[in-house]
Parts: sequence; structure tokens; C-alpha cells
Amino acid sequence: MIKINRTTEYGLIALQHMSRKRNASPENTEVTSAREIADSYGLPFEITAKTLQRLKDTGLIQSAQGARGGYTLQRNLAAIQLSEFLRLMEGPQSVVVCASDSDSAPCQCEYERKCEIKKLMNNLNSRVAGFLETIALADLLGTSPEGLS
Repeated sequence: MIKINRTTEYGLIALQHMSRKRNASPENTEVTSAREIADSYGLPFEITAKTLQRLKDTGLIQSAQGARGGYTLQRNLAAIQLSEFLRLMEGPQSVVVCASDSDSAPCQCEYERKCEIKKLMNNLNSRVAGFLETIALADLLGTSPEGLS
């Protein structure tokens, strides 16, 4: 089922922060730390740090080690659809569990054998998935398409 969790929200905040920072000074590749993001938005540091690690593991951002280490955008936010971001952060998405595209999550609904709206739910799920495919992170976050050159 489509439900955006706190980690995904923090991921969107971090990507928006890094994109705005980059757009303010495109020639500067200044890194962003978990502490900077946590302090700027009043977020818990530990969850923010874990979220940035998750974004790094998915390939959306890259890390720089050292005393002045931190993170920078690795991918252009205009080239990342919201549907991809949600899959990377939360796994397969669907309107209802039985409409999931994931083979690893078979329908657990007690009414599945007598369900008369499964086709309707699959149709709705396809439409929602198609809609999420039309939204680029740059558009959603209100950042310039030049989020990364």
C-alpha cells in the first residue's frame, strides 16, 4: 500500500536541501553533512544519518570521506521519477496489498477468493503507478532541473 514513511520524508528533505545548495552555487561541489540537515530542519540526527546512508546505498547521492566529508547529489533529480524514489526507499508500492506488482508479497486478504473488486483495484493501482511515473523529483521538490549536471 502506498504510504510514505518518515525515512522517505527525511530523504526528500535531504535531496531538496542538497539540490538547493547546489543550485545556489553550481560551481561549488560543497558537501552536505547529516548534522547540517538535521540542524537545519530540526530532525533527529540518527535518523537523518541513516536516511543519508540509505540514499547513498540507492545511488542517489555519493559520500565524501574525511574531516570535511559529507554527501553530494549523484543523480539529476529531474531524471528520477517519484515512483522510482518510492521503490528505492520503501520497496514495491501499491494502492492495496493484493494489487502489488511484487511476487514476493502474495495477497494475504481473507476475501481474495470471493473478491469482486480485484480487477478494479489492479486498474486503480496501474493508474496511480502511471501517475507517479509522471512526477520528477525536481518538479516535486521545486528545484531546478539542473539539480545535477
